[in-house]
Amino acid sequence: MLPGDKQFIPLPTQLYVHFNLIMLCPRVFLKSFVLFFCLILVAHANDRFSGTQDKKNFPHTIVIEYNNEPLELSLTGLTIRRKFFFDIYSMAHYLQKQTNTVGLNISYDNIYKNILRNNSIKQISMVFLRNLSAEQIQKSLRSGIKLNSNENEYLKILPQVEKFMQAIYSDVKKNDEFTILWFPDGTVSSLFQGKQISLIKGKNFAKTLWAIWFGEYSVVDRKDLVEELLSSS
Repeated sequence: MLPGDKQFIPLPTQLYVHFNLIMLCPRVFLKSFVLFFCLILVAHANDRFSGTQDKKNFPHTIVIEYNNEPLELSLTGLTIRRKFFFDIYSMAHYLQKQTNTVGLNISYDNIYKNILRNNSIKQISMVFLRNLSAEQIQKSLRSGIKLNSNENEYLKILPQVEKFMQAIYSDVKKNDEFTILWFPDGTVSSLFQGKQISLIKGKNFAKTLWAIWFGEYSVVDRKDLVEELLSSS
């Protein structure tokens, strides 16, 4: 071999054969890749709509105390917050009262608007499905608030937003629980692992916070969160 000549390093026979097959049959390779990708999507879709994990974590009704009286809240729906292919948290939404919508011509949009406008006590219950830093949680919630408000609306509720974010200072582990309650006077109570971490008053803040999941730019499939309203009385 002369100086400057490149040394030829033979490929392993099996790798060489696979390489040639890909070069000779690019369409076959592409179809196989697409099929594999589709199978992944189907697997995630099946997991999403099975609801097994959700139903295991969340009861159909819960009882809370308000003004020294026990009140029953009913489940409106369940979903999972996903980003790309990662499950972030499972969540359930509860209302103080449910309206029987069976057989009525009620649009999803009207249901979302009603949830954001009515004065019934509401609760969001989350169970984290992976470890997350406090910074990641804050960034996600802040992004959802900004998506569902214009600049002027966001500036008006900014003091409440900052107070809410400051209360989220702990990293979370898989299976940790985060709960948010919205009371009729506009007060929002948040709890981590059953312990209250913030109490913030402001109807506009409460509405915008809820819009993260029920607004036009919801971070989840909001239809899942009202499924019980449409399927049962």
